[in-house]
Amino acid sequence: MKRIFLVFLCLAAGSSPALRADTAAAAADRTSLADRLLGIPYRPDGVRDESGRYSLFAHPEQTFDTPGLNCSGLDYTLWRMLSPLTLSTRQAARDRLGDSGPGAPLGQDWDFGFNLILNLSDSLPRRWLLPESGTVTGRENGLATRGFPVADLAAWKRALEQMGPDDVLLASFSQAGRRKGYTLQHYHVAVVLPDSSGGRWLYQALPRSGVTKTNLADPAGMRRLLAAFAGEGDRRVLLLAVTLPPGR
Repeated sequence: MKRIFLVFLCLAAGSSPALRADTAAAAADRTSLADRLLGIPYRPDGVRDESGRYSLFAHPEQTFDTPGLNCSGLDYTLWRMLSPLTLSTRQAARDRLGDSGPGAPLGQDWDFGFNLILNLSDSLPRRWLLPESGTVTGRENGLATRGFPVADLAAWKRALEQMGPDDVLLASFSQAGRRKGYTLQHYHVAVVLPDSSGGRWLYQALPRSGVTKTNLADPAGMRRLLAAFAGEGDRRVLLLAVTLPPGR
């Protein structure tokens, strides 16, 4: 998301200085909060639950004395910091269409990331950020709704030009035939936050580096993202813009 992305596309040119200052402050507060998670080590299935304990999505009864998050755990943990979310980890992981689980034709947890971003944002205004913006109907499924190719830089540009100053993006990355036994898998999730200077910061948890952030408004940052997700197969990213209420 190169520097050509405008800082605040939804602010009219005549917006008051006070409104611009409030928007900038909110963006700075969100990135400051998110930065508190940087460097947390990667833990498979790791999450900080609704009680503040480091635990696992699949086994919430198991807790840890040290921090650890996977990509889904980062999305859940960060979303609790940024939004009025009150969901438990079990509610956040809910299988929306009943098409996952042991013996599911597409794989046991094939649409976990897709379900997660929708579950987290269910009660808030939201829209798909596609090359052309799309309305969330609630009837989507993770097989048909996958966004655009990760490698399509022009699609990234067109989609993120629609990002408003109060928007936070939840992202789900998917790939066909990624693992044996899976037709398709939503295998990775992330969060994108704007800052007051036009940055577009992608926060994610990775096995080798733990929680990191990358400025996608910087061409070098976008190149790093595209290189990290390069590879064979139909790799796509689905962006969900969620508008947070004032003061969040």
